[in-house]
Amino acid sequence: MIAMRKIYTLMLFCTVMISASCSKFLEVKPVGIIIPEKTNDYELLLDDINITRSFYSSTIFTYDDISNVTFSPQTETSIDANLYFWKTYLDVNSQSRPAAWADYYNNISNLNVILEGVLSAADGTPQKRKQIYAEALVARTFPYFHLLSLFAPAYDPLTATADLGLPFVVSTDQNVPLPDRLTLKANYEQLIADILTAIPDLPTQNINKSRITKNVAYGMLSRIYMSMRDYPNALKYAELVIASGNAVLLNYNDYASSNDLPQTNVSPEELFLRYSTNSRYRFSNELLAKFDPAVDLRMKLFTATDAGVVSFQNANYNPNRGITYAEIYLNKAECLARSGAVDQAMDVLNNTIRINRIAADAYEPLEAADQEDAVSLILLERRRELAFKGLRWSDMKRLDKEKRMQPVVRYAPNGTMVFETLTPGSLKYTFQIPLQTQLFNPNMKLNPR
Repeated sequence: MIAMRKIYTLMLFCTVMISASCSKFLEVKPVGIIIPEKTNDYELLLDDINITRSFYSSTIFTYDDISNVTFSPQTETSIDANLYFWKTYLDVNSQSRPAAWADYYNNISNLNVILEGVLSAADGTPQKRKQIYAEALVARTFPYFHLLSLFAPAYDPLTATADLGLPFVVSTDQNVPLPDRLTLKANYEQLIADILTAIPDLPTQNINKSRITKNVAYGMLSRIYMSMRDYPNALKYAELVIASGNAVLLNYNDYASSNDLPQTNVSPEELFLRYSTNSRYRFSNELLAKFDPAVDLRMKLFTATDAGVVSFQNANYNPNRGITYAEIYLNKAECLARSGAVDQAMDVLNNTIRINRIAADAYEPLEAADQEDAVSLILLERRRELAFKGLRWSDMKRLDKEKRMQPVVRYAPNGTMVFETLTPGSLKYTFQIPLQTQLFNPNMKLNPR
């Protein structure tokens, strides 16, 4: 109870500091608020998932995974609907707290509290202080990754030195002006540099799956390089994760229902936890058609059907939107296929992933006719395995750069009238800088829309 009370007061301190619009870092301790000073104070902050969570759940409404027949672009102005129809702004009110933007930058500010103070903490060993610092460095890349996915264009090595990234905030001082937007190349290079800087001080194991390890850092590097379409480096770091011997997938043949699956916080399938709300999401017809419900055990374990409508749900836990080992294996398979190692790629797809997802009495290995067929089969499996897991918008953007995305259509409730279409190459793949952010930063460069 004492530890929980201390976490709460530390959280309160962070909220006060981040919310202050015109005050410097608090130099006088307010009554009832614990300002982090000791190494353990900073570790308590790092342990609290309400501070270090790094996924804005409404982002799922951008995906081609989802269908929502209650939204109308003419009458609905909610954040979820604005995301669903890929409107210019997530918020239409300049007085509103910027959705997603504020959430992620608050998350970054909380981590900056640790980065600014832990190395000079009053106690603890130098090794422990450096570990906490390294964990915060890697943890900070998660909200930046998702911010870039929403508010910056997809990474293109041919244009990344000119494309606009986002402000890279490292200070908790509210008097410091918001930095200018970096180039997209500079943003990604900074994220990679932070992770590489952190790795030597990270442990190989940690006290729970919400904390950072070397494997989490390697997994994040693999994800970042995938989004950059740097497939050799994405493969390199995926293989480092797998080489640890910890990359396990459960065999879904062993479970009668999702209630029988291990809880997320102890599941061997989960590499890194970032919880989000446990919501039901209606499958788009396009995604649903990619499953064979008679043999694909993911349909049995993770879906519910009501009046003929199929929805994704988790029965016994809040879903993980961090990193799973399945994502790492899919990265490896795709990168191998793209490199021309088709047999190796299909071996990963069949003998590591699908054999654990398809009913044993119906399982047959897939065969690829050629390299392109292998890439297509792996991308199809990626859709199925990572549906609603928090990564599809990033995947849609990178695949659009390769001309692999078909138009994504939002239909009216009658299923025939088209409300909105996300076309290949559309500027709608990048949302505009929030109105309130523009109001307080009138010189900030905006995204083309």
